[in-house]
Amino acid sequence: MHIKGFFTQFSQSRVVWSFSLIILGLLLGLLGILFHPAVKPVKVLANDPLLKPYVEDLKNRIKNDLKGKVPEEYIEEVFSSPELAYLPNLMIKRLTWKETKLPYHQFLEDQRVERAKNFLKENLEFLENLEKNFGVDKEVIVAILLVETNLGQNTGKFPVFNVFFSLTLSGNKDLLKNFVYDETISLDDERNSNIIAKRSNWAYNELLHFLTICYQNKWDPFSIKGSIFGAFGYPQFVPKSYVIYGYDWDQDGKVDLFKMEDALASIANYLKKEGYNLNGTVEEKKAVIMKYNLSEPYANTVLAIAERLKKIEQEASSQTEQKEQEKKDEPANR
Repeated sequence: MHIKGFFTQFSQSRVVWSFSLIILGLLLGLLGILFHPAVKPVKVLANDPLLKPYVEDLKNRIKNDLKGKVPEEYIEEVFSSPELAYLPNLMIKRLTWKETKLPYHQFLEDQRVERAKNFLKENLEFLENLEKNFGVDKEVIVAILLVETNLGQNTGKFPVFNVFFSLTLSGNKDLLKNFVYDETISLDDERNSNIIAKRSNWAYNELLHFLTICYQNKWDPFSIKGSIFGAFGYPQFVPKSYVIYGYDWDQDGKVDLFKMEDALASIANYLKKEGYNLNGTVEEKKAVIMKYNLSEPYANTVLAIAERLKKIEQEASSQTEQKEQEKKDEPANR
């Protein structure tokens, strides 16, 4: 009995010891990953010594370009915020971004279309008003809202100011190269160089628009959250689109893309200004929707959702008419 107990205890000790070694190995491996020099940071605070000269140059450039529009004191205040941060991964993500690979098919799932149908039904009077005022199919408006933010539920988690700030700074390849650890990505590649230059210039202009909007509306620039590339609100507008297409439906003096009425009216206004015609062909409508998002899979998905919503409406209308007719016929059948 004593010998058997000894071997049992010895066996249990080996199991515990082996398990402990496995846990220790996993912990050491995790620490190795976390502190490995090839792991790129998620964000770098703007007061980092590496960033300071780039940030200072950008701040002075903005002051010059927004002279007479936004006070220098306001710009200084924004650039002194502890929330100002550089997100190097955004430009790196942009270099490998493939719009055609996005899972747009998920928005055609029955459950999502059902939610869109309910949204349309709940806001029918308002949406019919938009359709009449802007000449845009109400089903297309709802379809865009579904694809963009899941009917307003997912508006993004990235501080919009930091997004455009980061993409602008990343135009400096001498800075960006410090954060590229993927050997398959070359900043000297002609394609990548063109993307970086184009995206950085675009982001700078959006940054100017956004800073101006925040100053005029008395917004905290770091309180507005949006997508990985800076689109914000229920309709996911970038700042320039906000300026051009934003619509103050409730007439409270400012466009609020986090208010459903302003958001839906802004979608309709965008499409109208870009030439949407209620009586246009499918291809004509598709061409306008692709100005909202330059992606054919996106436009096809929006139109497919809209078509399904119309079909559901037609079936419901037909059933209602049939029931009403049956009620009228009842006395004659008695």
